[in-house]
Amino acid sequence: MTVLIVDDHAPFREYLRLVLEDDGFDVVADVGDCDEAMAAVAATSPDLVLLDVHLGDGPDGFEIARRLAELPTPPAVIVTSSRSQSAYSDRITAAPVLGFLPKDELSPAAIRELAATPAATRVAIAEDSLLFREGMVRLLEDLGFVVGGQVSDGTELLGLLDMVSVDVVIVDIRMPPTFTTEGIATAHAIAERHPSVGVMVLSQYLEPDYAVRLLENEPTGRGYLLKDRVGDLKAFADALHRVAMGGLAVDPGVVAMLMKGATDPLRSLTDRENDVLRLMAQGLSNDGIASELFVSHRTVEAHVGRILDKLGIDRDTSHNPRVAAVLHFLNQQPELRA
Repeated sequence: MTVLIVDDHAPFREYLRLVLEDDGFDVVADVGDCDEAMAAVAATSPDLVLLDVHLGDGPDGFEIARRLAELPTPPAVIVTSSRSQSAYSDRITAAPVLGFLPKDELSPAAIRELAATPAATRVAIAEDSLLFREGMVRLLEDLGFVVGGQVSDGTELLGLLDMVSVDVVIVDIRMPPTFTTEGIATAHAIAERHPSVGVMVLSQYLEPDYAVRLLENEPTGRGYLLKDRVGDLKAFADALHRVAMGGLAVDPGVVAMLMKGATDPLRSLTDRENDVLRLMAQGLSNDGIASELFVSHRTVEAHVGRILDKLGIDRDTSHNPRVAAVLHFLNQQPELRA
């Protein structure tokens, strides 16, 4: 494992380097401030950054962690301090870090254990109902997500995303000031300002047009679910993880309504191919589709291939043939295009 040490006390950096190298770590550099840290990460691409919280007069460790998280390939980050974790509990929760280790517990074994822990998916919430928002926070934390912040509207969410790093946001479809389609407008704004952040739109309304408008310009890392679907905890968590990783998730009820209005060439698909496309639109992988339909992975691959052929999607030139197929499906709804 390659490690970068960031601490403004040179004697401590030298000591920690010796301890880690003696235990088999590859310390690529040790530096003392923000500018040096960003330059060292760009030059060495470490697997892990050990980052002191307090670094003199410059940006602190949490701000550096936020900047590192915005890199195309960010390193894992562990923050450290001579103070206890309780002094930073809120900031640790909001920061894109694996965790915190006090300096007096900063052993190779502790670092390895924390570095081996899969990073939890980080979520922010925009929902004007305080009761629903607080309930969602507790639900997400129970499911193993880390909630990086909660706000009441899209404008506040964009401001929050300028300060904290998250993998995915949950947005209500109707929020202040007009309570119409602020969730979709917010999703489009996030695509402009924070393109790596996934967006899951929750709605009380079975409106296929909302899903089409959400996905037509930014088809990856997007989801549209009915709020009632949150009660299926496993399905909700799976959908949220999928969107956070750049996938799609469309509510089964919305997909069913769209299938009824399908026009040619979708009408040329067989019943089983329609089943496969429906599950593709919900965001399932080939393995997930195979499990759902009780068929083999190879059978699903064959169905997907035939779907792409019938829809005229070139597998060699299309950037993402699966997404292209889903978008074709979503856009072939005459009642939504009138």
